[in-house]
Amino acid sequence: MSYAILQLLGFFAGIHLAILAAYVCQRFPNATANGLFTMFFEIFAHWPWHIPVDLHGQQTNCTRSDGCLMPIVMPCSPPELCASNMTEGTFRKIREELMRGYVLTKDLGSHDFEWAWIFEPFPYSTTYEQFLRIALCAPTSEELHDWTGWVKSRFPYLILKLEDNGIECDPNSSQEVDHTVIKPNIVYHWGLIPQSDTLLDSSSLKEDFMKYVINDVYGKVKCTNSELTLSIVGASELPKSMYNDSFYSRHLHQYGVGYQAADDCWSTIG
Repeated sequence: MSYAILQLLGFFAGIHLAILAAYVCQRFPNATANGLFTMFFEIFAHWPWHIPVDLHGQQTNCTRSDGCLMPIVMPCSPPELCASNMTEGTFRKIREELMRGYVLTKDLGSHDFEWAWIFEPFPYSTTYEQFLRIALCAPTSEELHDWTGWVKSRFPYLILKLEDNGIECDPNSSQEVDHTVIKPNIVYHWGLIPQSDTLLDSSSLKEDFMKYVINDVYGKVKCTNSELTLSIVGASELPKSMYNDSFYSRHLHQYGVGYQAADDCWSTIG
């Protein structure tokens, strides 16, 4: 999975993960690999994210709105925050995954544990009831490649538009193919998390998103022969490839996500 698409969707890119990993290695230079994994989740599951993660303790002002949810300082001079497309929804998703890793690894010696559990596929098909289906189509594979890259670069706007309508989403980066369509195509399915009783009008959402996609000459040219379709589908309409026998949640007790850290973790953060 490309770090570039993950960053577009509001998750960590390679630079973010590299700095977080370096922070843990810097704090625990003599730790084993297992110990570093454990401390990674323990530290960042409880990290107070109003405080930037910084390898060198440099003074920096969190002035960019796109980097303030999980501010991570690049090791450069002058100090600068890593670029980010994170939203409230993806912020919550990352914190949930960090907490999940913490719960799985906090007592490695007290239960049967397999590291593979951390990397289990997320069960999208059983977690969400509704999905935003994003279908992209073009006359040729080359045109589809260009069209897909262009639309993906606009995904941050689409995620923010959903949140403005009171709906958080879990943007799955996996690409599917609709074999009922003759033309080359790619389909994405994003899990929808309504924060209220708001009903999502997919037609209005598409109209607004398309205005942003074709807001310059390049976008208008690419859109001439290519298509984009947005629709709301239920879990039963997902492709079979999105169903799996993941043990994702079977090893966990219920846990919450918050800023309150365990006492022993604060001494770790220092």
